[in-house]
Amino acid sequence: MGFLRWMRESFERYSPGLGAVLPWVGGALLLLALGFGLRSWNATRSRLKATATVTDNAAIFAPAGGILYFPRIRFRTHTGDIVQVLTLRGDEDPEFAAGEQVPVLYAANNPQDAVIATRWRVYKAAILLGIAGVILLDLGLLMGYGRRWLGSAG
Repeated sequence: MGFLRWMRESFERYSPGLGAVLPWVGGALLLLALGFGLRSWNATRSRLKATATVTDNAAIFAPAGGILYFPRIRFRTHTGDIVQVLTLRGDEDPEFAAGEQVPVLYAANNPQDAVIATRWRVYKAAILLGIAGVILLDLGLLMGYGRRWLGSAG
């Protein structure tokens, strides 16, 4: 029972301050998520879309050690040219298998600047900030209102 008493005392001690601060922090993170999402959307809307095939994953030694795998993609541009590009974003594990179809975005005047455009890759910062914002907002509201609920129940 000592642990439960400690939990209740800790909750009663810290919940007023956290209940007052966390909703504001969560709200700020949600606004940042909105900003990052709009920025990503604005950056991608002027690019042309295509579907590319991953031809292979190039293994390149990372400066800090280890190996990074960079997908090499091939796609047809809006003018009908076939372009092969080694993407600029790599990972420790191959993210896409050879032969996999992926969406790409590229500038009309520079198809060599193509990027793989999965929702996660395009909106990763907005998604992570949004999740953190919702968690902190909800936790802060729970701490603010939970104190009242626990106080009236006990």
